[in-house]
Amino acid sequence: MDGGARGAGPLGGGAGTASLRALLSFDDGEAVRLLCAPAGADAAVGHVAVGFDDLGPGRGHALLLAVGAPAVPATVRQAARRGARAVVLGGVPAHEPDVRAELVAAAEETGVALLARAEGADWGQVAALLRSALAYAVAGRPGPDGGAAEVSEEVFSLTSLAAQVAARVGGSITIEDTRLRVLAHSATGEEADPLRRTTILGGRVPAWRVAELRHSGLLRALWTSPEVIHRPADADGPERLVVAVRGGREVLGSIWAAADGGALAPDAAAHLRAAAGLAAPLLVGERLRESGTARRRESALRGLLEGSGHRRTHAWSLGLSPDTACAVVVAERRAGAAGAAVADRALDVLALQAAALRPGTGVLRDGDRLVLLVVCDPPSSGGNGSPPAGRDGQGCRAGRDGLSRRRTPEGRGRGEKGRTGAAGAQPENGEGEEDGTGGEAGEVLALVRELDLSAAAVAGAAPVWVGAGPVLPSVRAAESRERAELVVRALREREARAVAAGRPRPPRHSGPAGVDTTLEVLRVLDAARPVWESGAGPVHTFVRADAAAGGELLRTLAAFLDAGCDVPAAARRLVVHPNTLRYRLGRVRERYGIDLADPDTRLLVALAARLTAPPPV
Repeated sequence: MDGGARGAGPLGGGAGTASLRALLSFDDGEAVRLLCAPAGADAAVGHVAVGFDDLGPGRGHALLLAVGAPAVPATVRQAARRGARAVVLGGVPAHEPDVRAELVAAAEETGVALLARAEGADWGQVAALLRSALAYAVAGRPGPDGGAAEVSEEVFSLTSLAAQVAARVGGSITIEDTRLRVLAHSATGEEADPLRRTTILGGRVPAWRVAELRHSGLLRALWTSPEVIHRPADADGPERLVVAVRGGREVLGSIWAAADGGALAPDAAAHLRAAAGLAAPLLVGERLRESGTARRRESALRGLLEGSGHRRTHAWSLGLSPDTACAVVVAERRAGAAGAAVADRALDVLALQAAALRPGTGVLRDGDRLVLLVVCDPPSSGGNGSPPAGRDGQGCRAGRDGLSRRRTPEGRGRGEKGRTGAAGAQPENGEGEEDGTGGEAGEVLALVRELDLSAAAVAGAAPVWVGAGPVLPSVRAAESRERAELVVRALREREARAVAAGRPRPPRHSGPAGVDTTLEVLRVLDAARPVWESGAGPVHTFVRADAAAGGELLRTLAAFLDAGCDVPAAARRLVVHPNTLRYRLGRVRERYGIDLADPDTRLLVALAARLTAPPPV
């Protein structure tokens, strides 16, 4: 396109079909993948059909999205019989070459182009992209009296579109999404106004400018009107034109034209209106790529934290080397309690704070839990010598008010001793040193303390416990998560036992070293549970019978054993008279033959009490 063709015809016009190749030029595999094209990639497409019911007379050259149909050869053959030129199948297995070979054979037999919907893309996104791409290609073709056969591929990017439109309107172009982030812009001349320079340098429209546009009503007009909006030059800036980019009824973004040292072309509005139609598939593709990237990151993060799939691949997908030091932090709220909705907001606050204190932290919401993958820089003496993507090379960072804390020679952040958890909590005793994994563990614990303080500061929220797992290589993140979840269990168990005994509430945050004894007990109980459930004998008979009667006697025995078999102390804990406690112990001995003087019996009863007790709330 001639860069100086100020009065050239509008970008668009004409009607007809487009080649499959042209449609796929808008997609980098985020929506569909071409498996085979027996008639060649230049096969004509004139209609995107969603489901077999959308095929019919007058809708030839159809590209069929086989929504709801199985990914089997019969679907390909049915599409061919119904006149489709190409078919997109969902659920094509990526790791089953035999199945793919059968589908390709059916496509080659019938002459239908075969495509597969990309993993993670939904049918709505695929339809929006392909329909917008078809509209772009058709609009970009010259009319019947034109000369070219296809749209120039130079326009197949937002940057090239911005440059070409700028040449036609005689001004500067900015293409933005609905959040007013700059996706592309034309070259900025020496006479460009300061607002344009600020917007481009900042990557988005400044907040003060957004407030002004909202207050003036221009944003409302932009998102609701299909027309080009004109804003005349004033003391604050030059003449501007703006139009919304739409995909059907959905607003995808906007195109802004600003005069550079003069007036815009007389037909600038027509060029801008045509450009909005051409930009639609490009903005759909941009949105699809962005959401696809987010989905892939979430899938990789979930796979790494769950230990599923190829963990090294998951790590690389997150920008980590397999040996990058990581720790998993788990924040868990009390489920089903009053204030649960507020606790949900508390978890959201923790996610935002973790991302602010530790840029690059992976965040996964899992029901009542928030799971964080905290990345530490590799040691200076090993690894690949470079920090992970998005890191600043200063190790794990955490600190109150968003300030980083460098590691001291002792492996702890300055100013961290004497810190406490929520109100009423007791100070911890050097967890950083007890973990025995160096400065990284100490600094992860500093982050855990910050998150606990933030959770406690959310008024009216149900309790939130925060536990950290050990620092391990990224490919072992699932082990760290398992230990972090066990730490949370230990914190809840420890708090429940302290409250029942009338002791002060312990802190609601810790690393493995801070609850090491409780952790080992929980691991023993988890290992003993199958043995207990498959056993029999007097203690089993007693537990089943007492549970049916409300569990009073088992709670009495548990309190008696927890008090070291001290009757007065156990009676005070149960708020009963000591003689009442002695009577209950006698009933257990006489009715069920359980002799608490025997150490093996005491151990089995203690295990039964822990294994059958309801989980702490």
